[in-house]
Amino acid sequence: MKPETCRPLATALVLPLLIAPALLAQTTSTASSATGEEVVQMETFVINTDSDRGYTAVEALAGGRTNTPIKLTPASLSSLTKTFIEDLGIQNVREALQWTPNVVPTDPLAGKGFGGQAFHAWSFNYRGAGAGQQGGPGPTRNYFSFYQDADAYNVERIEFTRGPNSILFGLGTVGGTLTTYTKVPRFNDTFFSPAVIVDNNGSFRFEADYNIAFNEKFALRLNLLSDDNEGWRKADENERRAVDLAFNYKLSDRTSIRAEIEGARVERTLISTTIGDKISGWDSTTSSTTWGADPTGGSARTIPMANAGAWGDWLNPFWVYVPSLGDKALMGWAGGRASSSSLMDVGAALPFAPYAGWYPDRIKLPWEAEFSSTAGIPVRESDDWTYGRGISTIDYENATLFLDHKINDGLDLQFGLYRYSDDQEAKDYEGTGGAAIDINRQLPDGTANPNYGKPFADFFLSKQTQSRSVTEARAQLNYSFERDLFNRTWSQLFSVSTSRKKLTISARQYLAQVERPLANPADWAQNMVWGRLYLDEPNQLMDIPESLGGQTISYRPAYAYWFDFDDEFELTDVAVVSHSRLLDDTLSILLGARRDSYDEHLVELRRGPDRTNNIIDESDSGTTLSGGVVYWMNWLGVFANYSENIAPPNAGSQPYIDGRRPAPEEGKGLEFGLRATTGDGKYYATLSRYDTESRGRNVENPVGLRNVWQRYNVAVGNPQDSGLGSLAYSDTTSLDVSGYEFELTANPTPNLRLQASYGLPDAEVVDFYPQSRAHIDENLATWNAAVNATSDATARVNLQNAIASAQNTIAQAREGAPQQGSVDYTASFFAHYTMLEGQPLKGLSFGGGATITGKRYLGVYSGEDYFGSSITNVTAMIAYDTRIRDVRVRVALNIDNLLDANDPIVTSYHWGFADANGRHVREGYYFQNPRTFRLSTRLTF
Repeated sequence: MKPETCRPLATALVLPLLIAPALLAQTTSTASSATGEEVVQMETFVINTDSDRGYTAVEALAGGRTNTPIKLTPASLSSLTKTFIEDLGIQNVREALQWTPNVVPTDPLAGKGFGGQAFHAWSFNYRGAGAGQQGGPGPTRNYFSFYQDADAYNVERIEFTRGPNSILFGLGTVGGTLTTYTKVPRFNDTFFSPAVIVDNNGSFRFEADYNIAFNEKFALRLNLLSDDNEGWRKADENERRAVDLAFNYKLSDRTSIRAEIEGARVERTLISTTIGDKISGWDSTTSSTTWGADPTGGSARTIPMANAGAWGDWLNPFWVYVPSLGDKALMGWAGGRASSSSLMDVGAALPFAPYAGWYPDRIKLPWEAEFSSTAGIPVRESDDWTYGRGISTIDYENATLFLDHKINDGLDLQFGLYRYSDDQEAKDYEGTGGAAIDINRQLPDGTANPNYGKPFADFFLSKQTQSRSVTEARAQLNYSFERDLFNRTWSQLFSVSTSRKKLTISARQYLAQVERPLANPADWAQNMVWGRLYLDEPNQLMDIPESLGGQTISYRPAYAYWFDFDDEFELTDVAVVSHSRLLDDTLSILLGARRDSYDEHLVELRRGPDRTNNIIDESDSGTTLSGGVVYWMNWLGVFANYSENIAPPNAGSQPYIDGRRPAPEEGKGLEFGLRATTGDGKYYATLSRYDTESRGRNVENPVGLRNVWQRYNVAVGNPQDSGLGSLAYSDTTSLDVSGYEFELTANPTPNLRLQASYGLPDAEVVDFYPQSRAHIDENLATWNAAVNATSDATARVNLQNAIASAQNTIAQAREGAPQQGSVDYTASFFAHYTMLEGQPLKGLSFGGGATITGKRYLGVYSGEDYFGSSITNVTAMIAYDTRIRDVRVRVALNIDNLLDANDPIVTSYHWGFADANGRHVREGYYFQNPRTFRLSTRLTF
């Protein structure tokens, strides 16, 4: 164990015990112990998670936002109960995904790294169907929109509803959605439960859950979080502060008000774990003796420093900010030279290898006659190495208010109001084209270069802001009755609901620029400021001052369109639901219909004298249907469910290439299978088959046409962004999504809990990018003519690569190909055993299990499918529960990645480089978290 982690580990054990006496004197219990808690409130619209039995959830809102037994709900859903969350020490939703079938993060590194991974940590991929544009519709909290990776500090259950469940969410994907149930104030108990959690990386987390039951009608619940998370990788530092206050007021036996308000601030470092090689071609002697001179002294391949950043053909002065150079930190570096890769003459940038032998010995591009050696590609210095230190900050707030009223014994009414808002800023997080050697013995001002011979990486300094707000009002009226039918009980529910929701999204992209007038505004790229990290100090913070080197610097909008829009989306929906429970709950029939109508006002901000803001007003509507049945034959049941969905284009979505606005995606699907349960709650299992389809799914900029046109413009002598060089567009795909799912939760004895799941998805694309294909066919001859006509070798190779990359994307997009990002399968198993009264070491519990995520589909090259790595995570835990006077004390040690698996996880293959057998080489990768020990101490007064 690291010496620096000993102190926080000791604190986790000692701190709660030190504060216990004072809290004992201040806190009194008004009713039963924490293990006997019961929520006393109206059950029609509220889930009592205390009815859960170990790992088995009993009730859910998935049957139309009305409390329904899960065994009688035809739709497929999975629940991770608060007992499971506590046993596994789960701290957020992303950690929970591995324990449910057929749900994986859209991007395993989202929210953490360079290259556009700063956003959408909340985007999840259900059944391989993909999340959709810009992260998709996102998860929910209590079935309201919640665009965050929810922390578990105020969560009682995590629920996954799979399939296009129209009567639940209507607008969404065919894959499904996720919701978290937050902690509800309890009328019958006053308790205070603080916890301290630390790990061997140096993290320190404090949680507190404080419930005050003033009387049988009024209760408050306060949850607090302070989390300083230290990742295992260098410079991976994160903070989260959050507070959640809820109250529950029972105005009468028929009326109650529930409200909750939460505020949080999240700070993350944005780092990258891989970097491309433009070092291997240097011979350690070739250099530019004076500034701007041609390299001499050797025969190494070299490239202009502007190309070392792989962002192309920037004009003078190529402003670069190097923090370590003091008053010379900002200078124009155009004219300098850098090393290149040893791979051909194109300066290609395969990543540093994770270990020696990662790459084949010899590789080549398809149009090259000769093979090149990979021997010179550097090997990264350690698994935990990172570069960059961008910063992401997120502030979010949400408030919920429910009024529940029982009009009479058969009529229940609920009004709900919800408000959510967030603001995220990510700064200096863009990717780099690779690391090269600075071979300039002089700085641009002619003085000695202190960084000569060092590897460096350039990236443009940027800032992006995204904000969202949601305002929603709901009303739902339920009419229910019970009758005898054929001498058996018939329970009938009719529900009518309506809601109005307004979603606003705003996004802005800013680039660091010197405030310097230009003769031609179209040459705006000349004012861009790049950041430079020398890799002997790879995590230096780029906090560029506002004035430096006689220049004024600010983060300003780019001249060209980038990612700037304001969007207002207003949705009105009306739904009707009928749920018939017949023959003493032997037969359950659930029918529903929903009508969604939306209006959208979109303003895309397009800058420059020849550009005007693109204002779009559009409206559309759709009706979705759902119907399902469950029939129980004692302990065995059969079920079937049909449902539909629609998904409007996401905010800020681009028009089609021909200028038309994207239409909504439409989905539908059928699922059926077997369920088994025992009346005592000891076992619940389900096996299902699903067949769904999605038609007209919108995908933004899927083929890289803008890059081709930009390279074309440079090759023919036009400004890079002129004409179609600023093309931003949408295209469509259509999917067939099918597969199998199995789940089991069991509590066979009072001291044994089990969970198992298996998902086998089969997501295939049946129509790929029809407009992009037509555009390439129409313009390919023009592009190839420019390749043959230009005398600029760099421009020729860049255009040639861009065309080949676009053609490769189209080649991958073949009918019947798996949906990119889908996995072979998911599987999980966990068992937990507790020593009970009469057994040795009463209160001791231990558990273990494993999750496996199968290989992720990455693409097809030359007609062959390529897959990433499967991921296996073995976990274990041991805990001890006891009582000291009236205080429950729980100390737990959770171990993640018990076997310390550290093989690189492959995330991509290079589109062009192949070995002697024609196999494309591995390119992107990351390492999973190494073995991690997490120690927690929780007291409950």
